[in-house]
Amino acid sequence: MLDSLSDGFMSIDRSWRFTYLNHTAERYLQQARQNLLGRDIWQCYPDLVDSGYYRVYQHTAATGLPGRHTDYYAPLDTWFEARSFAHDDGITVLFRDVTREHEHAAQLEFEASHDYLTGLANRRKCMEALSHAVAEAVSPGFTHGATLAVLFIDLDHFKEVNDAFGHAVGDELLRGFAKRLLAIPEPAFFAARVGGDEFVLLLRDTAESAAEAFAHAVLSELAVPFEVWGRSISLSASIGIALLREVPDSAEALLSHADTAMYAAKSSGRFQVRAYDGALDRGMRDRLALRMDLREAFAANQFELHFQPEVALTDGSPIGAEALLRWRHPERGLLTPDAFLDVLLDSPYEGVLVEWLLNAVCQHIRAWRRLGVSVPRISLNLSARQLLGEGLADRILHIARAHDVSPAMLDIEVTEDSLVSDIEQATSVLAALKQAGIFTSLDDFGSGYSSLSYLVRLPIDTLKIDKSFVRALVDSEKASAVIRGIVGLARSLGMNTIAEGVECQSQAEELKDAGCDFIQGYLVSRPLDSEAFAEFMLRR
Repeated sequence: MLDSLSDGFMSIDRSWRFTYLNHTAERYLQQARQNLLGRDIWQCYPDLVDSGYYRVYQHTAATGLPGRHTDYYAPLDTWFEARSFAHDDGITVLFRDVTREHEHAAQLEFEASHDYLTGLANRRKCMEALSHAVAEAVSPGFTHGATLAVLFIDLDHFKEVNDAFGHAVGDELLRGFAKRLLAIPEPAFFAARVGGDEFVLLLRDTAESAAEAFAHAVLSELAVPFEVWGRSISLSASIGIALLREVPDSAEALLSHADTAMYAAKSSGRFQVRAYDGALDRGMRDRLALRMDLREAFAANQFELHFQPEVALTDGSPIGAEALLRWRHPERGLLTPDAFLDVLLDSPYEGVLVEWLLNAVCQHIRAWRRLGVSVPRISLNLSARQLLGEGLADRILHIARAHDVSPAMLDIEVTEDSLVSDIEQATSVLAALKQAGIFTSLDDFGSGYSSLSYLVRLPIDTLKIDKSFVRALVDSEKASAVIRGIVGLARSLGMNTIAEGVECQSQAEELKDAGCDFIQGYLVSRPLDSEAFAEFMLRR
């Protein structure tokens, strides 16, 4: 009957010698019973001494009380659950192999506490680890100063990568980034993925300078392009740092501070590292307030366009204007994009903005036409996500036709960094715009990822020379040489050139000598509201 049991069964006398083993016990212990009977269990299995099993068996033999213990027994590479019972001659043990159950439970626990995609800890595990680290840091013996650093990492423009290449490529990039994180050798750290493209790192016993150095090491890892499915894709990140400086700081507060610092890094131009300080909270409160005001802004028609004229250098005749977004906030007054654009582009209203801009520009053109004002062309700026969105050319044509506006009166301005995220898609979109009769300009040329390799492929009509070169014209011969080079390059590619930020006559003369076609800036006019712009055009 005992040999038929699925559990191992063994009896041990008061001298700890085996007196009986069933067939299952032989299999579990990997020994025939004749090799064990009459022998001391602690001599046969010395690794049991001082183990949990040892203590339970000794307690049962001494008190007569049943015992139970589950543990991993390394020599047999097995998890056993053992139950011990006393009798007159010693003890009896029933035991079974629970390795599969334990591994299954461990797998469930791992899945509940780790990110399925990267294998890093998830948000729940991150908060447990952070809470434990904070509790240790503020325990008796804690000394003031930075002992724990939290790094909050957010990958820049990652949604655009998913939109451009698909989520499968995005997943591979996340896995690749996690591997690179774990490969950074020093110092030891805890890593978690707490959101779609958000990661948190915990560094113990570190100072702010060391934490910042580590953050820059992370950015260096990202600077090397990822090779995914035959594509070479570059990523960047914004990193916020919060340090436990004094008691009492909670895990939630530290994570919130690091998150706030990350948003500050993102607002500073991305691919940045920022450490938290109290002033950032005020900035985040302002940012949150503006975000909450956005819905009312669209509903109450608080957004408006101002227009900065562009004129020919030869005779000062107007060739168009750049439409500039303004927010007439009921409490803060007239806001320029520097104050709100990053909030708007990170909000659900970004898609609404494209439709609003196109409709507003076309409405102004139609209104000026009724006043007898002839406007050659109005340009408007689009972000990378807006440019690479589905069916941009068709959307513009539909809106232009609805307002009886020629597509040739519209000029879409894009920046270099909005193109390099997906040069193939950008080329296709710009070609569709050109096919529809819509003009395109490359804004801030020379300030970003200037590359002749993609410039020759893009169907661009106009290069807008960045104002930093124009500002340097008076004092720098090199700036003049660069502008002449840009003008010559544009001319050889069949493009026009517009210099931005022209503020004085000497700059205009230098640009004219360099062969630049058009200028824009305070020398010509400040940005004007619709009525003032109409008057400017009539005067010219």
